[in-house]
Amino acid sequence: MRRFLILFPLCISLIYAQSIDTTALTGYRSIRPSDLENHLNILTSDSLEGRETSYPGQKKAAQYIAGIFKKLKLKPFSDDGTYFQHFDVDISRIHPETKIIVETSGVKNNYFWGTNFISERAGDTTITGPAVFVGFTDTELDSASQAKLAGRIVFAFIERKENADDIKESETWWRFRSTRHDTGAIAVLMIPDEEGPATFQYAQEMMRGSITYKGPFRTKSERPRMQQPNTHFIISPALAEDVLRSTGKSLKQLRKEALENLDFTPVFIDDAAVTIHTKVIYETKQTENVIGILPGSDPDLKSEALAFTAHYDHLGKDEAGIIYHGADDNGSGTAGVLELAEAYVKNPVKPKRSLLFLMTTGEEKSLLGSKYYASNPVIPFNQIITGLNMDMIGRIDTIHEASGDTDYIYVIGSDKISKELDSLLNAANAESEQLTLDYKYNDERDPEQFYYRSDHYQFAKNGVPIVFFFDGINADYHKPTDTADKILFNRMGKICRMIYNLGWKLGNFNRLLINKSSQ
Repeated sequence: MRRFLILFPLCISLIYAQSIDTTALTGYRSIRPSDLENHLNILTSDSLEGRETSYPGQKKAAQYIAGIFKKLKLKPFSDDGTYFQHFDVDISRIHPETKIIVETSGVKNNYFWGTNFISERAGDTTITGPAVFVGFTDTELDSASQAKLAGRIVFAFIERKENADDIKESETWWRFRSTRHDTGAIAVLMIPDEEGPATFQYAQEMMRGSITYKGPFRTKSERPRMQQPNTHFIISPALAEDVLRSTGKSLKQLRKEALENLDFTPVFIDDAAVTIHTKVIYETKQTENVIGILPGSDPDLKSEALAFTAHYDHLGKDEAGIIYHGADDNGSGTAGVLELAEAYVKNPVKPKRSLLFLMTTGEEKSLLGSKYYASNPVIPFNQIITGLNMDMIGRIDTIHEASGDTDYIYVIGSDKISKELDSLLNAANAESEQLTLDYKYNDERDPEQFYYRSDHYQFAKNGVPIVFFFDGINADYHKPTDTADKILFNRMGKICRMIYNLGWKLGNFNRLLINKSSQ
């Protein structure tokens, strides 16, 4: 019985494979869950320290990928005949000495960045002013109150008043992004909810699992993001309570008044001085994409290429040294592209077009690696038939977990630029693994907007038809608990075999795909 259970999935795959081009079967059958597991165990090992862009762990991951490319005898197509496409990144991170000082009745209390307040970015500055509590982000002030804001530090509750009780977890990120823009105010300090998902503690957790912990990254050619019109932080309730103490009101009481009173009166506090002292550390570091080419077999079509992309970076370590291993995000996609490269190399017959294997860095830092590649492509975009991006393919999300469905994959963008691509995708899937192709996140109205959030988008921006393969969000997303022991390697194998068949079709298609705009 045990032997039957082990062999059964392989037998099913072989049955499906009967309709696949026989000249592609050797590579198709070479894709094995055990190979994917071996790659992923190395990529998520403690020695790689979470693979954060520009840090030693990312460098080790790049060397590992380049080593696999060299073993497979892929053609180097990067700087100095290596597999590396190096580029510099400018990093600005908030200095740990950044603090807020609250002084009341001659007593000073210090509050520190990361512990008592957080922010995406800041500048080198010191500002001091009296405080004012103004209600919510949409609380309207009369002209007299508005005039008194000059030189003050504004305290406000996150989100608009009308949405104050909307505590759905899906809205949390937007709640933390909310702010006010009051003329004359020198800083805005936002107060999160005291309970529910949008608490300060959760904001801290989100910061550690995002690009913000070690500061914004940008390439040399990228313009700095627009700064906030003034200093802007999310603060702990304890800090807000300290400022409010002299009024005799609690934070909970003030929030209740701001919610219930149509004409909420701002609370001006002149006997408490708030000083914000921010320092920023600036540095330039180097990182690299890793690029390998399998040359095409057709003399006329080998100048064109099919691109396989996956980002191999993750979030690194937090300030406590806890590693964010990034098994699903995106060790799984990285392992998948490595396995696909090996499968095409092992197949005796090579696709007519060249295959571009692009492993990007800096995806977790606002797509830096793919942005740099887009500005410095090794193969012109007008010679790329399609970009196939694998970003998180090793788990199942909460939606499918509830139904027990593991044989699915979200597909995003397959019909946005070329309808032909979507047709080829469905044919390749029907011939091979017969997965459920879920188009939920392909909807342009979907609030998550995943189409714009991974490396394929840089290809799409340049007119290249793309497919983004994605397993959805699970409970361990951007957390230290995204570990290799939770990956479903048999499922990964099925996804990779289906993508292999799609890649075979695209690599041998008799022309570039027709763009929807010309159909």
